[in-house]
Amino acid sequence: MRFCTPARIYPHMLFERLLLAVCTFAAAGWAGSSTAVSGPVTGFIFDAQADAVRPMRGIPGAAYLDAPVVNGVGAASVAPDGSAVLVVEKRAGRLLLYTGLRSGTPTPVTIRGAIAGADHFAWSGGSAAAVYASSSGQAQILTNLAQSPSAGAPVSLAGLPGPVTALAFDGQRMILGVSGDSGGIYLAGQTAAAQRIAAATDPSAIVAAGADLYFADRQAQQIWQVESYAGAPAAVLFANDSGISSPAGMQLSADGQRLYVANAGNRKLEIYNIATRSAAQSLDLSFTPTRLDGFGDTSVFLLNSSGPGPFYVLSDGNPAKIAVYFVPAGITHRTRPLHPRPI
Repeated sequence: MRFCTPARIYPHMLFERLLLAVCTFAAAGWAGSSTAVSGPVTGFIFDAQADAVRPMRGIPGAAYLDAPVVNGVGAASVAPDGSAVLVVEKRAGRLLLYTGLRSGTPTPVTIRGAIAGADHFAWSGGSAAAVYASSSGQAQILTNLAQSPSAGAPVSLAGLPGPVTALAFDGQRMILGVSGDSGGIYLAGQTAAAQRIAAATDPSAIVAAGADLYFADRQAQQIWQVESYAGAPAAVLFANDSGISSPAGMQLSADGQRLYVANAGNRKLEIYNIATRSAAQSLDLSFTPTRLDGFGDTSVFLLNSSGPGPFYVLSDGNPAKIAVYFVPAGITHRTRPLHPRPI
């Protein structure tokens, strides 16, 4: 088990040549189609620096971001399976759905009645999602996204005791993390009033898994499990160790046996055994994580938003070799990778 950053393994010039060779070889093999996003594409990432959604081409350890497939993006959320993306237009603020990402020419679909200015997103597979707009205090459930998107009536959350800081969706209920003295984890449906199921001062991430859910409290520096959250919810302390420091993101492993917690305070990725509720491993990071989201491959998770440096992804396809890799974002043409920025 180790933290793997290729730029730290190879000298700078050697790595640049290696990346260039890998990308050039890949481009030669994919040159048969000028429009389709063909070849090995792990998933799609919203690059806020470029106001675009871009494919991650290659595999972790030998990957880069290719040319945009959607431009003019103010905010976006990619379905965990990489099949579609919800996009908030940068200028108009409208919410659109783009399908057919892997075709290279995704199709924009207007979702009638969708709320504007969404800044929180949560998916249930690739066919349903929930969105929340902080500016209006409204949330909404979107269904049938794979075929004929439909927007439910907006749900006002203005009566909550604080701002919404985390959002999850199980296909039926929105699961809201609300900060404040009376904050906590709330359930809300299309018609049901919001109901608090667990207390928390500053929830920063929520993961639903079957009958249970997990949430991180950034102020308490704790991870909690809520058993039977949709029935008779019972909150149980899951982790309260020194490895937890300003948790910014959280996800379950592809096999459902481990819980990953990305900590911004100490730049660590903590890995917990679900069955025993115990720490199993800790990975030191060379950057500050800001999230932990699926974006296409069930065994790959995005650890940060775009910034002056590269993107970083967690790969757990092989539980014996869990590792973190960086993904260079400096690509101006699909067959011409630029040199990665120094870290």
